[in-house]
Amino acid sequence: MTTEMRKTGIDVVGDMVAWGAHFCLFYETKEDLLDSLIAYCKSGLAREEYCLWIVAEPLTIEEATAALKAAVPDLDRHLADSRMEIVSARDWFLQDGTFDGKRLTDAWYEKLARVSARGYAGMRVTGDTTWLAKKDWGHFCDYEDGLNEVIGNQSLAVLCTYPLATCGAPEILDVVRTHQFVLARRHGNWDIVETAALKRAKAEIKGLNEELEQRVVERTNQLMLASEALREAQTQLAHVNRVTTMEQLSASIAHEVMQPITATVTNAQAALRFLNALRPNLEVARRVLGDTIKEGNRTIDVIERIRALNKKAPPRKDAFEINGAILEVIALTRGEIVKNGVSVQTQLAEGLPLIQGDRVQLQQVILNLIINAVEAMSAVSEGARELLISTEKYASGGVLVAVRDSGPGLNPESFARLFDAFYTTKPGGMGMGLSICRSIVEAHGGRIWASRTAGPGTALQCILPVG
Repeated sequence: MTTEMRKTGIDVVGDMVAWGAHFCLFYETKEDLLDSLIAYCKSGLAREEYCLWIVAEPLTIEEATAALKAAVPDLDRHLADSRMEIVSARDWFLQDGTFDGKRLTDAWYEKLARVSARGYAGMRVTGDTTWLAKKDWGHFCDYEDGLNEVIGNQSLAVLCTYPLATCGAPEILDVVRTHQFVLARRHGNWDIVETAALKRAKAEIKGLNEELEQRVVERTNQLMLASEALREAQTQLAHVNRVTTMEQLSASIAHEVMQPITATVTNAQAALRFLNALRPNLEVARRVLGDTIKEGNRTIDVIERIRALNKKAPPRKDAFEINGAILEVIALTRGEIVKNGVSVQTQLAEGLPLIQGDRVQLQQVILNLIINAVEAMSAVSEGARELLISTEKYASGGVLVAVRDSGPGLNPESFARLFDAFYTTKPGGMGMGLSICRSIVEAHGGRIWASRTAGPGTALQCILPVG
């Protein structure tokens, strides 16, 4: 049974009633009875529920229908669709002129089955008891008590109504005992009497809610810890991938570092010659020493880039210029590119917005894409080995970075699985480089994918977010 709360339409109760509710109303006047039951039935019709109003004196079916129609203008449609039934209490409770609790219980189950088959949200019932003879009171109380079992497991809510004028203290006590709670309308004012069973149920619900809230808090904390552990593992894995790639490029990096160092030494030697000459040329020596400083700074820049890529540090969110970051990576891979006979071209758009993210991690993405392309083309024995790296402003925001090679291309299966962990098309490959690329790009709010080029080869493209 669902515990979804239902709006009764009765102001004093509001939406505190769940399916399975069995409550009652003591009333003094016919006006009080009509006000309550019209609001109750109108609320049920508004919520796509099946409604059954069992009418007894002092009301007639005609009076109940007319009063409800004044509040629900399209009542005729509901009646025609059998969504709303208004029936006589004597026809419902006293078939063959006798009261039979078992027959009534069976009738409720049959009615519920038909209502459920028609797809209604549930069933809302109200019935009056002025028809009840004193000789049947005890049997009726037993029936009402047993009805709690029928109601408790169904999408059903039942409101029973009793005239105060005909109920003495014993009858009132019986009614309170057989219902979850009692409403009383006296002199235009409302009273609510909760039974012990309802109070226990509320206490149990409160306890369950508190337990559920605590479990949600604990589960949320567990998920946060697991998420943090996953981020830490991804950071560690990305760092290992960077260090491994840098080791693979050690010869290329050594060449990149040696160039400015060699130039520095050469310039320093030249400056010494100009200063040690019989007629020192101070102006030329000054210019040569200036070039020496530039080459020394260039050496420092290269070393700093290498240190940044090798360093293990928490992710950062900075604004930086993507074209400069790409050129730095190309410089680090120049030796590997030349060794494999690859020709590199760049088409880097001007005026791009700044990228928002971790510069080192996104350079790692570019580095992996370039190395993958170079390795793919190294297997090509004929034709040019061309690598094109481009950037452009993406139509829907962000910057599009593309790395296109002229390698052998990919088969359909490889396109589908290229970014999966441990999937590789290279002999001896681990299959983690592109998987790490996807993790980094997606963690930055971007996306990465592979596509075919117009000629041979593959294009790997990613959209990076801007600040």
